[in-house]
Amino acid sequence: MRPDLVIFNNMEKILIVDNEEDLIHFLRRFFSKMGYQVSACADGSSALDTLAKEQFDLILIDYKMPGLNGLDTLKEIKKLQVKTPIVIMTAFGTMETAIEAMNLVAYDYILKPFDREELSRVATDALQGNRLMKEVVSFPDEVNKASLPSKVIVRIVGSHRKMQEVYKLIGQIASKAVTVLITGESGTGKELAARAIYHHSARKNKPFLTVNCPAIPDALFESELFGYEQGAFTGAERAHLGKFERSNGGTLFFDEIGDMSLFTQAKVLRVLQEGEIDRLGGDETIKVDVRIITATNKNLKKEVSEGRFREDLYWRLKIISLHLPSLKDRLEDVPALVDYFLARFNEEYNKSIQYVDEAAIHKLTSYPWPGNVRELENCIRRAVLLNPGTVILDDHIDLEPDQESSFKKPVAFIDRSNQEELLYGYEKIIQNLEDKLDAIAPSLLRFSQKRGSGQVNILELIEKLFISRALRECGYNQVKAAKMLGISRNTLRHRIQKYSLESPGNENEVPGNNC
Repeated sequence: MRPDLVIFNNMEKILIVDNEEDLIHFLRRFFSKMGYQVSACADGSSALDTLAKEQFDLILIDYKMPGLNGLDTLKEIKKLQVKTPIVIMTAFGTMETAIEAMNLVAYDYILKPFDREELSRVATDALQGNRLMKEVVSFPDEVNKASLPSKVIVRIVGSHRKMQEVYKLIGQIASKAVTVLITGESGTGKELAARAIYHHSARKNKPFLTVNCPAIPDALFESELFGYEQGAFTGAERAHLGKFERSNGGTLFFDEIGDMSLFTQAKVLRVLQEGEIDRLGGDETIKVDVRIITATNKNLKKEVSEGRFREDLYWRLKIISLHLPSLKDRLEDVPALVDYFLARFNEEYNKSIQYVDEAAIHKLTSYPWPGNVRELENCIRRAVLLNPGTVILDDHIDLEPDQESSFKKPVAFIDRSNQEELLYGYEKIIQNLEDKLDAIAPSLLRFSQKRGSGQVNILELIEKLFISRALRECGYNQVKAAKMLGISRNTLRHRIQKYSLESPGNENEVPGNNC
């Protein structure tokens, strides 16, 4: 899992709508063995009643049924504004059937009798698409908070200046139908950024499909993107709609587009220029309306100069460029990311780890993270899984030793001309503090003695007062307060819980305000 920091229920639910009992029995067994929860309806009307009461992650509908047929049922489901992907099952594998289904925004169609591998592939792809479309990605941007649902599953985390620039740009471009090029090292969260753009766009109720460029062989790339007619080549036993047609009206995300062949680049350029495609083996030009978002960990300008990437396509993609910083360039965000992952994995694995020890936080913030947020995510996942207690200690953090020893956290630069002034100010504060303590310490100690041993812990009382004052000074921003006090955010959160120092307006605070 990448820092598309996705949480989902492994028991995903599938609804089958078909009037053949034998087929329903087969599909129940097939999908149950794959780990899915399966329900079934014998006709379209009962399916609509079921969908009015219950949500599903995938719906398979037979094309030919008594009463409401598959396409009529699909129309009615779309009136309910159900976003669940729908696959049409049909024994009539014509392109006309496919086009009619796709025009009604079906995810795909599959032929009877089923090929098990094809059935598994279509269902797996549809369920993955369902997760990407339903799990809203949020970021701490005031403009978008009001439009988010009450329960946001995935967040982009970080308050570093470079991340603030990312949030601002996403907020500016999400509603515009422009092409976006997202750059950054592997593991920085490029797909998360793409999904955030999608979820805050006017196309958020239309499909969001991904194309993992390195994973598709060159020989299959064209058919995967543009589709093909039945008989277009050996093995093309049915018509197939490519991802451009299936994401019509929505968004298509090309992950690691720098790995796309020059031949396919030329085809994609034509879609961007003309807004149309040709299926393999077809003689008809099809208009498509798709927003393109791309991502790469390569230097595309260098790829252009070395002849591996088309310059005209590069400038078409680079209308808006969004760069995600490496984690080593925003180490201040590590504690907030640790908090986020800890909460996620506590829920995911039913654990109850309370906090991360200060020594462990120091270790995490002194490491270069060559694998970026993805590596940090896996590190915390491992620590949570293998930890039998309630606190993550230094020993629970497993890092690459060669990377750990070769990296030193940069020390903040202090202008030498100001050193004497800073030192004088520090000494003055210490002297002032000592004077104040001289005045009140005797009274505090006598009071504690009179109350009896263990009744009043003077050190805890002073700590509580200092933390409370720091929180008020920072408007209850925990990151700023921890920095002011010179402690980690995890330590501060532990003390806040210990002394019950939550913000008076905590119930009205915006989630992620302190991240």
